[in-house]
Amino acid sequence: MMEQLIPQSQLLPADSPAADWCNDADSCNAFWPGTGDFHGVRAAINRRGGIEMDRRSRVADAISGQYERLAMAAPHALEEFRSGAEVISVGHQLQAGGGPAYFHYKILSALRWSRKLRASGTPSIVVFWMASEDHDFEEISETNGARGDSFRWNPSTYKPTTPVGMIPWDFKAEASWNAWCQRQGVSPGVSPVKAVTLADRMRGWLLDWFPDDDVLLIDGNDVQLKEMVQFLWKSEWNGQGIKGSLKESNAAFSSRWGEAPLQPRDNNLFVLDANGLRTRADRWSTDQQKQGKGDEAWKTLRPEQNSPNAALRPLYQEWLLQSAAFVGGPSEVAYWLSLGKSFVHHRISQPALLLRDGALVIDERASHAVEWIQWNPLKGWWTGEVARTYWVDLELNRLGEVAGPFDAWSKALVAYAEGIPGDAVPTTRAALSRMEQELQQVRKKWRKIWRQQHSDQCALVEEVFDTWLTIKGKPQERGLSALV
Repeated sequence: MMEQLIPQSQLLPADSPAADWCNDADSCNAFWPGTGDFHGVRAAINRRGGIEMDRRSRVADAISGQYERLAMAAPHALEEFRSGAEVISVGHQLQAGGGPAYFHYKILSALRWSRKLRASGTPSIVVFWMASEDHDFEEISETNGARGDSFRWNPSTYKPTTPVGMIPWDFKAEASWNAWCQRQGVSPGVSPVKAVTLADRMRGWLLDWFPDDDVLLIDGNDVQLKEMVQFLWKSEWNGQGIKGSLKESNAAFSSRWGEAPLQPRDNNLFVLDANGLRTRADRWSTDQQKQGKGDEAWKTLRPEQNSPNAALRPLYQEWLLQSAAFVGGPSEVAYWLSLGKSFVHHRISQPALLLRDGALVIDERASHAVEWIQWNPLKGWWTGEVARTYWVDLELNRLGEVAGPFDAWSKALVAYAEGIPGDAVPTTRAALSRMEQELQQVRKKWRKIWRQQHSDQCALVEEVFDTWLTIKGKPQERGLSALV
C-alpha cells in the first residue's frame, strides 16, 4: 500500500487552539508570535538574535556532567550545542518503555525540522528535555504492545508524590521489560549493569532507539541547571512570578477556545524534600508557617529543591536552551500559546511552535480492512463495531440502493393521496412511517444475515480497528508503542 500523506493539521478538531495555530497563525499572534512553519523558525531566530554563549557553555557543562555520571559517551551534538548550533527542542514525560507511539514521533519530528534547518545552511541539533520531575505515575507506567499485551511497571517502593525520574528501576523491572520485548519481538536495548532510576534507564533507551541521530538529552532535575535560573524561583516566591501574565492570557484564551489548559497559581513551584518527595510550594509554605518558620522559610531551600510545575517548566527549559523552535503535540501547542505573556514577563525568547508529525502504520492484515471499507483517518477514529457496521452497509448498498427508491415511492404515494378527499394524506403518511420503521428492522436483519455469511471478514475488520488502527476509538499513536 502506498504511503498517504495527510497534513496533521487536517486531523485536528476544528477551531481548536492547535488547528487555529496551524491554519491561521496570524490570528493567534496575540498569544504567540510568528508562525508554525519554517518561516516561523527563521523569524524566531531573528527575534532572539545571537545566542548568549556564556549561558550556552554553562548549560553544556551541566549536560556533559549528566552523561559522565552515568559513564555514557555524550553525542557529538553536545559540542555543536556548545558551539552555538540552533536547537529544535522537544520533551516528554519519562514513559516506562516509551509509552504511546507519539513519544517517538515527537522526536522524529524534531529531527526532521533540524535536518531541514541544516540543509538551509544553519547548524542545528535536537535536544530532548527529559521531564523527570513530573509525579503522575499512572500516566507513565504502561506501554501497550500488539495483541493487547502491555508492559506494566510496578515498582516495589514509590510514593505518589515522588518525581517519576527518581523512582528506582531495579533488576525486577528490567526482567519484566525484557520478557515483554521478547513476546513482542522487539529489542530491549542494552540492560544497565546495576540498579538505576527511571531517568537513567530512559537515557539508555533513547540512545538505543536513536543511535545514529545525535539527539542530545537534558534532564532538568539538575543542581547546576537550577542554580542558573534562580531568578525564576525567586520571582515565584516573591509574588512576582507568572500568575498575573498567565491569568491575563487565560482570559483571552477562554474567550476564544474555552477552558484554558493551565491554571495560574500564586506560586508555580513544587518543593523537593530530602527524601525526593514533591510538594506544592503553597502547601509547603503553609506547613512551614505552622512550624513557626515564617514567610521566608523558602530562602533556606537549595536551588535544586525548586521544581517547576507544568506552567513554569517551559520557561525554565527555554531560558536554558535558547531554542529556535519547540516541537509539541496539539495539547502542548495549546498550553504554550497560553504562556506567551509569561515568556514576555520574564523576557525569555519565544521559539517557533511546531506541531509534531503523526503516523499510522498499516500492516498486511489492516490493509485488507482499510481497502474494504475505504477508510482513512480523515473519516474519524472508529471503533471496531462502527467499522464493521460501515462495511456491512457498504456491501449491502452495492446490491442496490434502497433508501432513495423508498423515498421516491413515498412521495408518489403522498402525491396520489392528495387527490383523494378526506384524511387520505395523514393516513398515508402514518402508514409510510410504519413502513419506514419496518424497513429499518428489515435492514437490521439483512445486516445480521450478512454478518453471519461473512463472519470472518467482519471479525477481521472489528479486530483490526480495535487492536491496531484505532485502539478503543483513539488514534493508533495514542494506544500502541512505536516499537511494535
